[in-house]
Amino acid sequence: MTEFLQITLDGLMAGVVYAALALALGVVFQGTGMLNLSQGELAVVAAYIAWACVQVGIPIWPAIAIAIAASAVLGTVIYYGVVRFVPPHREDSLMTLGVTLLLGLNAVVSIVWGTDPRAFPSPFGTWVAHFAGLRLTSQQIGGVALVAATMLVMALVFTKTTFGLRLRAVAQNPRSAAYLGLRAGLWLAAGWAAACAVGAVAGIVAAPTAGLSPAMMTVPLLMALAAANIGGIGSRVGVVVGGLLIGVLTAIGGRYIPGLGGDLNVVFAFAAVIVVILVKPAGLFGRESVVRA
Repeated sequence: MTEFLQITLDGLMAGVVYAALALALGVVFQGTGMLNLSQGELAVVAAYIAWACVQVGIPIWPAIAIAIAASAVLGTVIYYGVVRFVPPHREDSLMTLGVTLLLGLNAVVSIVWGTDPRAFPSPFGTWVAHFAGLRLTSQQIGGVALVAATMLVMALVFTKTTFGLRLRAVAQNPRSAAYLGLRAGLWLAAGWAAACAVGAVAGIVAAPTAGLSPAMMTVPLLMALAAANIGGIGSRVGVVVGGLLIGVLTAIGGRYIPGLGGDLNVVFAFAAVIVVILVKPAGLFGRESVVRA
């Protein structure tokens, strides 16, 4: 029983990374209406920026703050440099652009920092807590706290601030927002900046345990996409619950079903996605769109 509880706990901790990345996908979707497939690589870039800052002597927490700010700037640059030229109704072009950005950023990271895995220092220390026969590392506890704080901030921004309400208005109905005097380009760029800042948190939480490398977020991105489908990408709570659920399912399945350990446990994530799509296509926390004739 203790082993099962420990595996469930480890799954929840892994699910925190999926939840953070899924939250970033949800933020950019809510802020711009685009499913950004390059979100994982943007998180990798943020982690490398933090690592590079540490290498030149900057303490870890200021380095993280710099990485988050740099990610927000990078998101703004990508929007103004590329995304704004694609018509919002061309979902196929936006999807292709997301894949292109993913591959392009991966290549740039490989060229600049190489492909060898690097050690990333944990900002939460290296102590281990033991209780009732279970263990939790400081990185796991700190990662949960950081993602929870990020989720809370995003919830307040999107529901309690004029900034968030304007972001949602532009993403959901650009024409009506324009009548209100909102400049769509400015607010969509702000949506990209916010999403990249959230994605940076995911990369920084994942790097100490996954090891810093250009491919670090490949599997987490797949898991985050599964989490977004399960929870409903339009629901911030939904994507986080989806990420945690994916973490637990893959951890338990990988341990107790022979032949499905390691990265093969991704099978459980996509089996769960198929079940949810068949039963509730908008996701467990999503709402169906209604088009009136």
